Amino acid sequence: MDENNIENEQTPEEEQDNSRRNFLKFGAVGAGVAAAAVAGIEIAQRMEGVPLDHFPLPMNENYVRIDQRNQVNTYCNSKKLNDAHPERAKAFNNFNFHEKKLGFYRGPYRDHAEGQGQIDRALASAGFFGATSQLDYTFSMDTIDEGVGSWKQTMLSKDKYQFDSPKDATMSIKSAAKLFGAVRCGITARDERWDYDPLYDSKNDKMLTWEDDFPFVPKSVIVVMVEMDYEAIATAPSWITDAATGEGYGRAMKLAGQLTVFLRQLGYQAVAAMNDLSVSAPYAVAAGIGESARNGSIITPEFGPRVRIAKIYTDLEDVEYTPPRDYGVASFCLNCMRCADSCPGEAITHGPPTWEPTYSTDPDAIWQASNGVLKFHNDSRKCFQFWTENDGGCAACIASCPYNKPDFWHHRLVDAQNVIAPGPVHSFMREMDILFGYGKINDPIRIVKFWKTGDQI
Repeated sequence: MDENNIENEQTPEEEQDNSRRNFLKFGAVGAGVAAAAVAGIEIAQRMEGVPLDHFPLPMNENYVRIDQRNQVNTYCNSKKLNDAHPERAKAFNNFNFHEKKLGFYRGPYRDHAEGQGQIDRALASAGFFGATSQLDYTFSMDTIDEGVGSWKQTMLSKDKYQFDSPKDATMSIKSAAKLFGAVRCGITARDERWDYDPLYDSKNDKMLTWEDDFPFVPKSVIVVMVEMDYEAIATAPSWITDAATGEGYGRAMKLAGQLTVFLRQLGYQAVAAMNDLSVSAPYAVAAGIGESARNGSIITPEFGPRVRIAKIYTDLEDVEYTPPRDYGVASFCLNCMRCADSCPGEAITHGPPTWEPTYSTDPDAIWQASNGVLKFHNDSRKCFQFWTENDGGCAACIASCPYNKPDFWHHRLVDAQNVIAPGPVHSFMREMDILFGYGKINDPIRIVKFWKTGDQI
């Protein structure tokens, strides 16, 4: 990119300064409504989420647990599974998932494209180093009983620690999670509906069961989140985002591994998990630390979808579970659609929540989907296809989300408006986010800006 052209353009900070002035001109629509929002104690409490006594996503009789062989990452890792289902590739324009996975991250540098040169790939490789080599993943982070997620109950104390109360147990676990780097932590009862069944070991190509192979009967699941770097994710869909993703995975799994050791030293069995064992999103919803979003991720009030999730299965059950919460996110996703507009692979639906995928009714085309849950059904095949075309990750749906932004005062004011009058202000929130210059995709200025963030330390 021409440095002279960069100097002549407004920086993101200058754009935001102009946007702030425009924002203040909205008068009663902006500052007036928002000021009223933050003035109310009840509103402030609602911004922290309204506790629910039920799982917020409706389910019907068509729901069945997901076979781990149909989880996209598992399927991509296994040549045996791909060879067993040639009809799936045929239904998707003869796209061979396993072969594409083998070629992932191995293409030439694209020095003609901002964010896809040698320095960007080097950063991505370094970011994932912590999530693979340092955490002893010899095959894949998506593989069960691998690395930090080993099922072996090493360091398990013979003495079982007795907490003063379930509330004390939960607070102790959350305190440990915070120390080890969690930005959010919730605990929920183990729910078999979200666990893969059967389990599939793609490293050794064999099926396993919870009853015969897992080392204990899980009672509770601890769900933790770490934040990913804002400036790096803002460069989406450049290769720089992979560095933030890999770093997030590494810190999340390290955190989960530390909590398993903490629990085992207290005499309770525990296993850390990332994308293996179960679907993370519903567990995060059930644990009250976020809401399911249009892009298929979990949105948190503070960081939007810019988080990585890890889980810890344990036989500890005398804990105080954290209930699901309504943060006003689900209703906002109905009207926003910025992630769907920004998705380069056109994998995200623009439609309302449905009971099953609407992009196809062909069983060979929706093998990876789950039916029977009223949610936004997206096409994960198209998402993966764009990754292979991009020769790296994407994160456009994360970067474009209005909830993904630094914790500036004006964002909290706009979020407050969503609490007191959710319907009328959704369009306002979306347009204000655009006006302030957030969520731009394929923005070369963001890439230049990232490579100058080193002057902040």
